[in-house]
Amino acid sequence: MSKTRQDFRDKTAQDCLAALAAMPRKQHLAQARLLIYKKGQRPRDLGEQFDLLDGLTKDPVLTEFDRLYALIAGGHKLSEQVSPLSSDWLDRMVVALDEVLAMPIGYGLRKDRTHLVFSALNVMMNLDLATGAHQGDRLAQISFDEAAALNLRRMTPYLFNSVCNLVKVVGIALLHRPDAAHQQAERCAKLMSYAIEINNSEHWWVFSRFKAPRRVDDLSLRAAFGSFRNTMKRLDAIEQAANADAAARRPAFEAVADLCVGQAQPAQKAALIAAASRVLDRTVT
Repeated sequence: MSKTRQDFRDKTAQDCLAALAAMPRKQHLAQARLLIYKKGQRPRDLGEQFDLLDGLTKDPVLTEFDRLYALIAGGHKLSEQVSPLSSDWLDRMVVALDEVLAMPIGYGLRKDRTHLVFSALNVMMNLDLATGAHQGDRLAQISFDEAAALNLRRMTPYLFNSVCNLVKVVGIALLHRPDAAHQQAERCAKLMSYAIEINNSEHWWVFSRFKAPRRVDDLSLRAAFGSFRNTMKRLDAIEQAANADAAARRPAFEAVADLCVGQAQPAQKAALIAAASRVLDRTVT
């Protein structure tokens, strides 16, 4: 391992935090960011991962963005584990939401309010589903308002990444507000179209001259393509739900839930689908 990258995968959270505290500030910052943004760098034990991320939410060396992303990453871990701690963590995220919404737009995936907002809402919507869906209607309205208010003239090529999260968020929000499906489907489609339009547009010449393989068969599938394909599946499902007749409406929204809820672990998806079904019992008749 390099001087700025230690192997923490077999360490406890306390070991990791103690090691960070002993590092010079620049190294501390670089290593802590790896632990937040690269889950493969964290302790293998999921409980230790969560404790580490909890500690990083309070790390004074980190930027405000980094600490908020540590909070989001901790929520991801709890959602994956269907943890009884999810309710308390959701409460923390609700308290932090005003701070999230007040962050500035910037250039860079981890320096930009747009991506932060929809990353946070994605985790919050899933945690809310898992803990009784008590805040779903409020979070849905915030999600719709945030999508409608995006300042397109200040968006960057990273909007593509953010819209992939946005579509998942809107899909879950529509379980609570199914009558908004037409408007939200159209808005999501427009945003995805625009995100593709501006995605790395200024860098195309680098690929055309230096990075392009010589043969088509040498191409590989990028992770971004997988995100795009999955996002389009979700968008198609939302559009189908928006246009479904009365008989097809419930299964159409169930299909939206199936694609949009968190599903990193089978137990997580099963729990969230069951929770989504209970929401639809109230909202889709």
